[in-house]
This record gives sequence, structure tokens and C-alpha cells, in this order.
Amino acid sequence: MSQDDFPLDANGPAYTAPQQRHGVPLNYVGEKLGHAIEELHRFARQHPQQRQALLAPMHYLLVAHLGLHNMLAKANDRSLPLRLLEGSEAELRSWLALIEREGDVAGLAGLDEP
Repeated sequence: MSQDDFPLDANGPAYTAPQQRHGVPLNYVGEKLGHAIEELHRFARQHPQQRQALLAPMHYLLVAHLGLHNMLAKANDRSLPLRLLEGSEAELRSWLALIEREGDVAGLAGLDEP
């Protein structure tokens, strides 16, 4: 999966709202969601016959992870859960690193900035 097919028009206006919060750091929550995605991927690799049953849980984990990183538009790609479940561990980790690097859990990045 290349960076070129990764839209940085992150959420769309229907999914954004200004918020102020105090609590668990969102990058910590993102890290835990990333681990959950990795564990589900590992299970899918160990039990390929269960892959179809894992599509919905993977989809919802991806929606949460992408939404947290202000990249919810990428969750509209309905082929993403299966592609990630069928991909290698290295491909999954690369994808997760891209989300962490390009995403923004604080909602501070301006998409209009170069």
C-alpha cells in the first residue's frame, strides 16, 4: 500500500467537531487500538478459515483507529479490512506506522498547510 493512495482529506465535515478534553492521552488510546488490530491480524493469520468472520471486528477497529487519528475517510474503503487481514505482518505494521505518522490524534494539524 503506497502513500499515494492514502487520502489526507481526513474526515469530511460530517465527522468533525471542535472538542476540549482532559483525560487519557489519545496517542495512548491509539497505541492500544493498534495493538488490538495487530492481535486480530495475528489470529486471522493463525486461523485463515475464520478470516471472513473477522471482517466486521476488523472494520470497527479500523474505523475507531482511523477516526482517532483524524483519517476517517480511509475507513470508507470497504476492501481495507480484508486486505489488511490477508497482508503480511510487515505490511500491517507499515500501514499502522503510516497512520501514526500521517494522522493527528490531537486534531491540531491543518490540512490546508503544505
